[in-house]
Amino acid sequence: MTYNNHFLQIFTPPVLIRIHRMTISLISHLPFSRFRFLRHYDRLLKSLRGDYIGYTFFNARMICNIHDMIQSYIFHFGVWEPEISQIIENSLTTGDVFIDVGANIGYDSLLAAWRVGQLGKVVAIEASPTTFAMLEANLNLNEYAKNVRAVQIAASDRFEQLNLYNMPEHNIGASTTIASRAIGRGGLFFAKVQAKPLLEILHPEEIARVRLIKIDVEGAEPAIMSNILDSLHCFPANMEIIVETSPHDDYEASRNVFIRMKEAGFYAYVIENDYDRERYLSRALSLPVKTDELPDVQCDLFYTRRRLNCGP
Repeated sequence: MTYNNHFLQIFTPPVLIRIHRMTISLISHLPFSRFRFLRHYDRLLKSLRGDYIGYTFFNARMICNIHDMIQSYIFHFGVWEPEISQIIENSLTTGDVFIDVGANIGYDSLLAAWRVGQLGKVVAIEASPTTFAMLEANLNLNEYAKNVRAVQIAASDRFEQLNLYNMPEHNIGASTTIASRAIGRGGLFFAKVQAKPLLEILHPEEIARVRLIKIDVEGAEPAIMSNILDSLHCFPANMEIIVETSPHDDYEASRNVFIRMKEAGFYAYVIENDYDRERYLSRALSLPVKTDELPDVQCDLFYTRRRLNCGP
């Protein structure tokens, strides 16, 4: 039995989905100790089984192993990284092209596929072979996701083979090709993966029509951003980028990208990304904050040539 066939057989009865949603809603309206009740509820579900079918706020079906952080959040709250989700939802419209570099299990790709419709296109790029299998399974669960082209490869600025390291935490999204980051956090070698320049992965018509690129590849972002900047003339003028920025991995590389983006006419906005479960329960959203300097901590940046209504 293949991985995909196994997981496609998982079925969460509709009555249990309704009970789950009611339980999360009840917990979110408690006047105190919401996180404590959520923790106990989460432990109960984990004791029953690991895998469930979860539903996102845009009604995509996703296989969620709730022992994993990202999948647990999607299952419980129907959303992952709500501020980034809002930017994706607001930036894309019918017919647009979205590039998801570091697609993980497919949440952002499914959100984008829902927004751009069958006239649009999504390219989901994921290097890890096991995570890619989960990505494909989630795409197969959603009929509307036929506009997604999934590619198992690592994006870079050159053709090369990279070592992929898994982290010993319950977050498959922390897998990285950056050896220094892996060693510092107890990462273990997992697989060798093929890497290509992003512009070699994308088709010419995808590059010509791309509206939004999201890059989250655990420290390998500067190389991909450099590849984009070297060929910026190939992209539409209204192309925007959401990128995780980690100055502690390579400050000079991150700073060089930041300066080059400013020189190319992009404004940089810091996107709030607090993973506190209380905030997910309250569904509070923060506005992006404009910055003229490279932040000195890991954060998500939104590069756009538009001026946004933003926070202080």
